[in-house]
Parts: sequence; C-alpha cells; structure tokens
Amino acid sequence: MIERFHIGAIDPSEHARVRDEVLAQLSRALPSWAEALEVGSTAVPGVIGKGDIDLLVRVPRERFDDARAIVDRLFERNPRQLSNEQYQGYLVPSHLDVAIQLTVRGGPYDDFVAFLDALRASPSLVERYNALKREWDGREMDAYREAKSRFITEALSRR
Repeated sequence: MIERFHIGAIDPSEHARVRDEVLAQLSRALPSWAEALEVGSTAVPGVIGKGDIDLLVRVPRERFDDARAIVDRLFERNPRQLSNEQYQGYLVPSHLDVAIQLTVRGGPYDDFVAFLDALRASPSLVERYNALKREWDGREMDAYREAKSRFITEALSRR
C-alpha cells in the first residue's frame, strides 16, 4: 500500500499537551548540551500540515552517540528514516502522529531551524509552502517528501 500525504488538522490544546509532554521527557533525560524543540508545520503559525508533531533534538557532533543512546532508551527508532552517524529518526508512542529527529548541530541534516526562521520571516514563503502542500494533498508521500526537500533547499539557498 502506498503511503499518501494528507493535509490534516490537530486540536490545538491536545497538540500542546502532547508536545509539552514529549519535550519535557526529552529535557529530563538529555544533558544541557542537547537542545530539544518543536519543528515542522505546527511550529510556525499559518503553515498547514498533516496534523502531526515533529520534534528535533540537536547535539554537538562529539555527543551524537551519547544522545542517540539516551533517546534509544526512551523511544523506538523509526526504521523508515535515515540512520547514520549524524541523523536518527524516532517514533513516539502516542494517539497523535509524533516523531523526533536527532541531528548534529551544524551538520548536513541540520536545516530544520533555518527553514523555520525563513518561514517566520517571510509570509510569501509560507504562502508558497502552503501551496506546495495543497498541490500534494492526497498524492504519494515519498514524492511529496522529495518535492518538499527541493522546496526547502531552494528556500535556504536564497537566504
């Protein structure tokens, strides 16, 4: 069965409760050199999304293995996401679709915060990003992810 991208809604109070719960769990477990924050569509007002929650843990390169060992004790690795020495995806058990990305700060996969900053600074970029999401609504998820990746790369190259 082909996974498809669908624009969805999320109850704001339930979103906040689950987000805060998972971020608190990460904060309790991770040392001060790790940064945990919300990323993705829910992190920027006005951006539409699929109704999921994406969280990011950023760590120094020399602490990546330590951080991965800590997060491994809390959550299951996502077998459908990249897993290497600078990036690891995780699944969060929840009635909402919640995921965590662990990445090296300043590494090749550390573009989440820069993209959020670009969206927050440009209403026209938000409009174009929402148009991309509407265009891909109901279509194949992998192809949507490729289109989204190209969009993000282009947006960041213009900064």
